[in-house]
Amino acid sequence: MVSRVLSRRGAIAGAAAALAGCSTKYRPSNVPLTPHTPGAAADLVILDRLLFHERYAIAAYSAAIPRLSRPAARAAVQFLAHELAHASELEGLIAQAGGKPARPPAFYDLGRPEDERQLLGLLHAAERAQLRAYLDAVGRLTPARLRAAAAAILANEAQHTTVLRGELGLEPLPSAVVSAGE
Repeated sequence: MVSRVLSRRGAIAGAAAALAGCSTKYRPSNVPLTPHTPGAAADLVILDRLLFHERYAIAAYSAAIPRLSRPAARAAVQFLAHELAHASELEGLIAQAGGKPARPPAFYDLGRPEDERQLLGLLHAAERAQLRAYLDAVGRLTPARLRAAAAAILANEAQHTTVLRGELGLEPLPSAVVSAGE
């Protein structure tokens, strides 16, 4: 039973424990973005918002993994690795544009999920928030290659959502096209 709200420190410790032995190969994106790129200031705001959503998902997965059953935990560990890679890529893009990523909050309010279904619901909600943010970002980012990078992450988040929906007993694909409503 999960009966406490987790701190960022606890979430990071959980992520480290969950990923011990896991490896993801991250290569910085080749998306050209500099402080002189037209629209870079607006893109920085969008990228920072996406980074917030990635960090929230990282905290949610880190908190949930130790409490999930083995099959759900295996998928969640893989999804956490994806979220960490996404956050790293966004941080790199922000740095390329001459920005500095906003500091993450000291605490994420993840609620008080008490069973596996509620934990999966927390993860599903985090993924849905990411879908909405990336759908919005893809149409607003300036360089086409940056939009493509965001679209690739969006596709990955949609995959996560499909698996989580299945774990929750929901229809995996509610429609043929990913939308903000999912």
